[in-house]
Amino acid sequence: MKKCIVLLIAAVICWSASADAAKPTEVLGPGLNSGRTVYHQDFNRVLSSDTLYYLTGTYHVDSTYSMTIPAGTIIQGDTASALVIMRGGQIFATGTACDPVVFTSRKAPGQRSPGDWGGVVILGEAPVNKVEPVIEGGIVEGRFGGSDPDDDSGDFYYVRLEWPGYRYELNNEINGLTMGGVGRGTELHHIQVSYGFDDSYEWFGGTVNAHHLIAMGGTDDEFDTDFGYTGYIQYAFGLRDPYYYDPEGSSNGFESDNDGNETSTDTPHTHPIFSNVTLIGPYLDEFTYVPPAATFKYSANLRRSTQTNILNSVIGGYPWGFTVRDPYTHQFAWNDILRVQCLSLCAQFYKDSSVPTVHHTSEWGGTPDSVTTWFDRDYYFNYAKNGAIRYLPDIGINIGDIFDPNPVPALGSEPDTAHVCINDSIWALTGFDVVDYRGAFEPGVDMRYQWTFPWANFNPQEINYVTDTRDENVTPSKKLLAQNFPNPFNPSTMIKYSVPEKGHISLNVYDASGKKVATLVNKVMAEGSYEVNFNARNLSSGMYFYRLEGEGFSETRKMVLLR
Repeated sequence: MKKCIVLLIAAVICWSASADAAKPTEVLGPGLNSGRTVYHQDFNRVLSSDTLYYLTGTYHVDSTYSMTIPAGTIIQGDTASALVIMRGGQIFATGTACDPVVFTSRKAPGQRSPGDWGGVVILGEAPVNKVEPVIEGGIVEGRFGGSDPDDDSGDFYYVRLEWPGYRYELNNEINGLTMGGVGRGTELHHIQVSYGFDDSYEWFGGTVNAHHLIAMGGTDDEFDTDFGYTGYIQYAFGLRDPYYYDPEGSSNGFESDNDGNETSTDTPHTHPIFSNVTLIGPYLDEFTYVPPAATFKYSANLRRSTQTNILNSVIGGYPWGFTVRDPYTHQFAWNDILRVQCLSLCAQFYKDSSVPTVHHTSEWGGTPDSVTTWFDRDYYFNYAKNGAIRYLPDIGINIGDIFDPNPVPALGSEPDTAHVCINDSIWALTGFDVVDYRGAFEPGVDMRYQWTFPWANFNPQEINYVTDTRDENVTPSKKLLAQNFPNPFNPSTMIKYSVPEKGHISLNVYDASGKKVATLVNKVMAEGSYEVNFNARNLSSGMYFYRLEGEGFSETRKMVLLR
């Protein structure tokens, strides 16, 4: 049996193009402002990267037909719009590291919010444990599932989905990327879901495998599996924004069910295998401010007869660790069917919690000791700090700015040197890369040489897709706008910025709705470094954005006024 250690490869080099004139536009679907009006594509459609598309209505690619989306294509979602690939249909969204396919909001920079549009739904004919189910209570047409584990719904790679998850009604939203009965003939990799108003990814059954996934700033769960999903996923990165969370529930890292029944025996069982995952909750370190109303909760919520496996991973910054719920789930855990192995865990409890400070907690019969005993089995090689809090810097991960994150573990840190768990049987089953570290990123390697570069973007609020024909994040550039200090602040804070060359500079402040509330700079300035004081004495508490703009650049950062 031949195996290999994955080695560092050369950085991706892309030619960077300057912004061109605005592209011609084309409407996909029934028309702008058409809400959930259904549109059926009953022909094979090929889009062009030279056109800016507006996705409208509930757009169905009907069975036996396909939509082809070439590298560099930008699709802006109208309010409530969604793209649904019906069972038997296919999507070929084939971006590249230099030119990803981007689905995003129609709103202007600084005004975008989670749920500006619906999301992408792919329905296939692979096995599920329900009979002809519908997605999310039927808010979109189309049933899914079947008997073909090798079903092929197309190719979906180097794709970004920004600001999805439109709320049709309370507790009834579409996820960023929803997969129902998708088969392993489908190719899914290098996908980023950013600032969705529901789960970033949710698999309802199916067998599809995936790798190199990013969940950024979502409000609900990062990776959610249900209805008998049995695929394999390697290299996944989740990163939370502390100001975006589920207003009606809880925001977890992993969540997994077999179905909605606590004693479910439906088959196939939900039994995904995740490896090399890095999930970063809102507490980046002991000084991170998280709003008191935030609903962040578990690193992983495993329940309702799931058999999820999580290997070789790092989870940190969530208030709580693992919850393993319901009788059958407990049985699967004790029998080594549900497994969490070679995990480095850093968990914090809510500041006002009366629960003892241990590294994980559970509704497991009301006794946290039970889940601790399971988690701490010697042959699981799980590491946490029982009885005390530890933060991500304690294991060599210093994220820094979430808009320019560095989740790479330091050389010699725990993720770099701890035991890893891919043996011959797991490798033969999954085909995972065999690596000698925990988490999604190779320790000690600059982010410019990691798999997220250059196609991923961690600040989708500021990109002007109307005029930019290529992603502003193609090549590394010096940051010109620093994080304000102090932050949170009351009532004033200092903002530092740089001017790369003489020209007209503007520095404006906007509230969370996108309304301009202050102009701090608006003049021609010479090259150099500057600072300006912002006094918010007439403004109310809340989140604000400040944007620096000049010739050929625009940068936005977030700050919090806390009275």
